[in-house]
Amino acid sequence: MTNHKGRYLEGLSVSLKAVHEQGDDIQSADFARLCDHILEAFDHLGTIMYFAKVEMGGKVESIRKVSAQLKTLREVVDADVRAGRATTKGSCARNLHRLMLVITFVRLLLQQLLDSPSTQLKDALWVAYKGSLHPIHTYMVQTAVWAGLGMVPSRAAFMASIGEDEDSARQHVPEVLAAAAELAGRLERMY
Repeated sequence: MTNHKGRYLEGLSVSLKAVHEQGDDIQSADFARLCDHILEAFDHLGTIMYFAKVEMGGKVESIRKVSAQLKTLREVVDADVRAGRATTKGSCARNLHRLMLVITFVRLLLQQLLDSPSTQLKDALWVAYKGSLHPIHTYMVQTAVWAGLGMVPSRAAFMASIGEDEDSARQHVPEVLAAAAELAGRLERMY
């Protein structure tokens, strides 16, 4: 796990801050590394999110591949817009939009867990999914996610697997939430 002293959220906070400090000139390669870090959370959500990690990992790779030529995410989006393929399946601009939804998913998941210590992980996951990835998925995928909620680990098992407990999570979640919301806003303004 790419992390900071064995704690996922602390490492994620550091990664988000590094990209956040770039302002509107977000470097494509740095964003790809941040997404790699974000996607690690999916390893700890049970098999229900495995398909999403694999799918989104391919989208990260598409950004990584063009990062030598298109240094910033703005250049990535502009190139696809000029080529008339910004909304075409597999385009880097469309992939970037999907990755923005993953950032929103993780933010909403953590927000749910922070807001209520009694919230079960499966409930937080469903709320986060509905508020981010649900609209882009087919009915079959949506149904599979809903059906798979029973295989999501407990909240305590999830926290332990990412090297956190309730207290350490409360230290870093507010920083992650703020940085993730700001980043998603910047990405959305590119469209």
